[in-house]
Amino acid sequence: MMTSLIGRSKGFTLIEIMVSVAILSIGLVLVLQGLTHSLNVLRVSRDNLKATLLAENKMAEVEIQAKENRDVFEESLKEGFEFENIEYKWQVLISPVELEMNEISKGCEDLNKIEGVISWKEGKRKGRIPLVTYMRSPIEAK
Repeated sequence: MMTSLIGRSKGFTLIEIMVSVAILSIGLVLVLQGLTHSLNVLRVSRDNLKATLLAENKMAEVEIQAKENRDVFEESLKEGFEFENIEYKWQVLISPVELEMNEISKGCEDLNKIEGVISWKEGKRKGRIPLVTYMRSPIEAK
């Protein structure tokens, strides 16, 4: 017995089209979710880079001030500032480094540890970047 294809159409059925549209829509949703996630990660990365550059700039300012004014080593610094509509807080703690005296640490008696922290809040997101450097005490002006 031969089957006749005369009565059958050669197109797609409604079920096949609905399944393919469902698969396509799931794929598009996944691609869009990946795109929004990557944009969020990019924004966080940009904010961290901007804060790191600001913190390095502030740390350089502290080092310059310390070289010009010995009194800076006697107090901690706290300040707030705004940059591109984001409020940042900058805090610096300066403390002398205590080393065991031996051949290696000879000549490092006046070494200070400068710890700086920059923090910010933008909407619900918060950020904080610590920086640490070491510097000799400035020579007293006579």
